[in-house]
Amino acid sequence: MKRYALMLLLSLAVISLVAYPCLAAPQQTAPGGPGPKAAPKGTPVRAVAAKTASAKPPVIKLERVEIASYWGYYLDGILDKEGKLTAGRRGAPMVLAFIFSIENPNNFKILLDDLKFTVSFEDFELNTPTFFEDNYIPAKTTDYFRFHATFDYNTAQGALMVAGGHKLLEKNVKAPDLLKKWWEGITDFTFPISVNGTATFVGPDGKSMVVPFEGTFPPK
Repeated sequence: MKRYALMLLLSLAVISLVAYPCLAAPQQTAPGGPGPKAAPKGTPVRAVAAKTASAKPPVIKLERVEIASYWGYYLDGILDKEGKLTAGRRGAPMVLAFIFSIENPNNFKILLDDLKFTVSFEDFELNTPTFFEDNYIPAKTTDYFRFHATFDYNTAQGALMVAGGHKLLEKNVKAPDLLKKWWEGITDFTFPISVNGTATFVGPDGKSMVVPFEGTFPPK
């Protein structure tokens, strides 16, 4: 009897040793069964949103102003008996090119959506060109842009008389004399040309950012 009891105990011990590794083994996925639970798909999207939310504004700088087209200074038209221009008068036009550098300090590309600026000769505002061409600026890159603006003698004179009339009185100068000075001195840039404007940028998240800028040429 003792012999049978001893054999039974030995059999139970052997069975326990064989079954233990199976019980301790990690759970295996049956062929064709569902795999491990995937990570939430929204995590990368939240990471991008957090990245673009802290976007740095691009840096806009007026590098220089160039003469694109120039016909000198002249006034054409019909003269009256006193030698003054009357009907049909026209003044000399000129086209200036404004070269800007735009630095993108971010780790992602950014879209330049639009850019506009007011141009002043000395302290007198004469023109406000606006540009809507889309341009992408790569990450950590500085791009250069050339924008043209046309100035007409008669249009500039109208701007002086309407918007800058009080400044003419303060400086005790006449509009025709000031325009002649500018049109003849533009070849050597003998007077300061200033710009004051804004640019709209769009990031990867579709949000817009308005960045102000200003500059003067020749540099002070």
